[in-house]
Amino acid sequence: MSLYGRIANLFRLSRIDREIDDELRAHVEMRTEDNIRAGMSPEEARRDALLRFGNRAVMRERANAADTEQVLAGLGRDIRYATRQLRHSRGFALTAILTLAVGIGANVVVLSVLNALILKPLDLPHADQLFLVEHKEHGWYSQSYPDYLDYRDRNTSFSGLVAYDMAEAAMSTGGSTARNFGYLASGNYFDVLGVEPLLGRFFHTSDEHGENSAPYIVLSYDLWRRRFAANPYVIGTTVDLNQRPFTVIGVAPKQFHGSETFYWPDFWIPIVEDGQIGYGHNYLNNRSTHNLLVLGRLKLGATPQQANENLNSISRQLAQQYPLADNGLDARLIKPGWMGDLWGDPIRSFMAALVGLAALVLLAACANLGSIFAARATDRSRELAIRLAIGSTRWHILRQLLSEAVLVSLGGGIVGTVLATFLLQALSRWQPFHDFPVHVAVMA
Repeated sequence: MSLYGRIANLFRLSRIDREIDDELRAHVEMRTEDNIRAGMSPEEARRDALLRFGNRAVMRERANAADTEQVLAGLGRDIRYATRQLRHSRGFALTAILTLAVGIGANVVVLSVLNALILKPLDLPHADQLFLVEHKEHGWYSQSYPDYLDYRDRNTSFSGLVAYDMAEAAMSTGGSTARNFGYLASGNYFDVLGVEPLLGRFFHTSDEHGENSAPYIVLSYDLWRRRFAANPYVIGTTVDLNQRPFTVIGVAPKQFHGSETFYWPDFWIPIVEDGQIGYGHNYLNNRSTHNLLVLGRLKLGATPQQANENLNSISRQLAQQYPLADNGLDARLIKPGWMGDLWGDPIRSFMAALVGLAALVLLAACANLGSIFAARATDRSRELAIRLAIGSTRWHILRQLLSEAVLVSLGGGIVGTVLATFLLQALSRWQPFHDFPVHVAVMA
């Protein structure tokens, strides 16, 4: 039986078992007939035949084991021969492996970036239920705080709506001052996102009692380690933001980096404290100030379409109540981060072009690899002709050539994966703007 047939038989054991059973049955019947001719009764003759051939299951297992052992032995010989051939042709092996590694590495990096930028949802519980509330006009996604309150209190489609904005402040701790970036967030921010603190507690809606009523701060895990040396007793201490005191009430878990894809805040403070850090946005009372992002979690059973209609119904009511500030107010839902429409079509077009370029690199690598193998086959034509002349079969030669190709492919895959891992780790550590907390976390 050929090697191909033996390998195929590994995946067709039920048929092979039946063939072995048929062959054993034939031998038993022939032995039984011989015993009868020798003078035994039919019962004795069959019993003797069965005893001589033993248990059928054991015989079947031995036959299968012997066949599999021959297959594996043949594969082992082919792999050893292919290894010797590649060792004697180091230039060819190195060129082929590096060519394949470049193509594989480039595609792994590009597809990992694509996953991080477009496909991967926010690392939050039940992220599929989270939606940003944008206006119907593409790219206009900020809301006013009074509109947010009306959306939050009047809607029937969301289990919770949060509002937040990026904030910058000079943080003073232990005699040192540094610029840090964080979030101004509504009191229900952590509750709606479903995040639990690492230390202490988060602020809640119950902490808010009007302007400047909740001077609390929650630290990010990275800031806690960097500025506070991971001090477990930091809870209850006071830090200054723009020379205003805030009490540390909690530390966020390590894996939580806010509700944006690449903006990793250092801290969170209640939005009612906007006046304390000197921004002067007058968030709480000015319906015409559109600076806030609004993020909502859909109720179980609610659909984005239902939520859209619900919010637009509220928008029409607000337009009638506040025609000067909310005339033309509308809403639509998008997925948060780069996965939705927030960053617009140019990003998706850029990523599509990048994926196409990576595919071309892989195609070029495969074409070059095919040319390299073709050139090698031409150089070995004399050797192959001699092997055919002395009795090697075409299938045996093809099998050994395939073994070489498999070894080169494995080598290229391993080197490409290592190269891609190194590049992705470097990219994940890279911070494009030293003073701004943007992180391209394309690898966990």
